[in-house]
Amino acid sequence: MHRHIKLLLLILLAVISPPCAIAQQTIITVPSSDVLPYGEIILKQSNKFRPFGNGQYVSLTPQLIVGTGKDTEISVEAGTNIEDTTSVKMNLTAKKVFRIKRATRLTVGATLSPSLTEGQKPDSMVYAHGSYLCKKTRTTFTAGGFVGGRQEMPSLTGVMLGVDQTIIPNKLRIAVDWVSRDESWGVLGAGLKIRPEPSTSITTAILIPNSNEQDRVAFSVSISKYVGKVLPEFVKKEEKETGENL
Repeated sequence: MHRHIKLLLLILLAVISPPCAIAQQTIITVPSSDVLPYGEIILKQSNKFRPFGNGQYVSLTPQLIVGTGKDTEISVEAGTNIEDTTSVKMNLTAKKVFRIKRATRLTVGATLSPSLTEGQKPDSMVYAHGSYLCKKTRTTFTAGGFVGGRQEMPSLTGVMLGVDQTIIPNKLRIAVDWVSRDESWGVLGAGLKIRPEPSTSITTAILIPNSNEQDRVAFSVSISKYVGKVLPEFVKKEEKETGENL
């Protein structure tokens, strides 16, 4: 009898307990090698602002990230940039992670960014990078490259680098990343990742462009919320309805 009660308590604890950690989909601006399991969802709100000089702007970007199985995920976001005029751009992203060894991963992905307010061709980017986790120091190193195009066929190439250092497991991390060139991806990002509770992550960062225009320094704050598994419930419902129809 006591054995059955103990088993029931363990099952209840597993059901009501939040996940011990949520994936970090970006280092700062560089995509990470983390990927959601099938059916799991993260909601993210990213805010950027540039307070200095003539280049002042505010960017508000809600994002939906969904694990699609076999170490793949997709995300949809709509960013609103408020400058002299307001523009809205959508980012459609797909990512695939290959687990080479326990500590090593290869990540490939692509982003298509159509404008929702201007009649122009979409921006695009494809990338690939490798990441290595040093377990002794709890440091993740990332290095790779990308090919992108702004309203045209891919014409821009660059390098992306990143370091993610755990300070307090599942509580505090320091992250730095850098992407070469001085176009839209050409920034150095450095910041803190804070997890106040297991299903919520907050990232604060400073974004420094690769140029002498110091008034283009920007700041970023993002909040990620792990929602949980959603797709398996829909799949079961569809299978049940199909069985009933048969």
